[in-house]
Amino acid sequence: MRLLPCCKTLILALACMAGAAALPAAAQNAYPSKPIHLILPFPPGGPTDVVSRALGERLGQAWKVPVVVENRPGGNSFIATEMVAKAAPDGYSLLVAFFGTLVVNPSLYDKLPYDPVKDFAPVTTVATLPLMLVVPPDSPIHSINDVITLSKAQPNRFSFASGGAGQGAHLAGELLKSMAGISMTHVPYKGNAPAIVDLLGGHVDMIFDGMTSSLPHVRSGKLRAVAVSTKKRASAMPELPTVDESGLPGFDVGSWFGILAPAGTPEPVIDKLNAELVRIINSPDMQQLLAKLGLDPMPMSPQAFADYMQQETGKWADAVHKANIKLN
Repeated sequence: MRLLPCCKTLILALACMAGAAALPAAAQNAYPSKPIHLILPFPPGGPTDVVSRALGERLGQAWKVPVVVENRPGGNSFIATEMVAKAAPDGYSLLVAFFGTLVVNPSLYDKLPYDPVKDFAPVTTVATLPLMLVVPPDSPIHSINDVITLSKAQPNRFSFASGGAGQGAHLAGELLKSMAGISMTHVPYKGNAPAIVDLLGGHVDMIFDGMTSSLPHVRSGKLRAVAVSTKKRASAMPELPTVDESGLPGFDVGSWFGILAPAGTPEPVIDKLNAELVRIINSPDMQQLLAKLGLDPMPMSPQAFADYMQQETGKWADAVHKANIKLN
């Protein structure tokens, strides 16, 4: 039986549609078939590097493919971020990104070599490092209420340190100032280590510092912990109240990081990555490693991660604008 031309056209169209529909499933089933590269904008040795290598090792074991961790520090994270933004959207090049890279830099810089929304497909957040507001042991500050009351009575009397303009400790301090309606002096250092040295020496009054580095000083009595910056209490020090519950509802600052793929990566590949990474993050041995590093697990679905980035971008845009911070 001969088919009319119109029938042939219809059959070809249906065949193409069927093939297109099968592509995502095929991509998901075939993935991964070669080494996966985790690109980090951080030097080796830090908590994010340690966690990324642990994730890569477990992901490689589960999928029977090598997972290569590449450290590409420098350029305020621009080098690694732009590298992944321009990579093939096939799930084999993934970015481990810090919150500053994704939601703070758009407000700090007039021009970026990447677009955090248009250039990337969120996979999952991994963990957050709560910050602690710490003071010397002889400080008159014992609570967030003390910070607010004393600062209002003596504007700019108190100083807060950071490891540099635009870093987490600086942003947390500026958010505290903005939400509490107080004036304090920001003292930036070239890194957190010299900032902590001056805090221990009584040359500055306080700092929002990562729990990993401050907790030993708190436990030895060299520093006093006032509050934790995240919305939930930190698992490493559950007795320490949050800033949120200490008088500033809505205060929530954590040095979180997550994993993203280049925009255009097939959704089935994103979903497959998310499912496996979330399983690994929630596994007992990974939870134990995170706790040891002072990190709290923070896995999310791709859509929840995208929504969270949007929410965080708005929050930090407002804080950066009020503090008039620019890093061009």
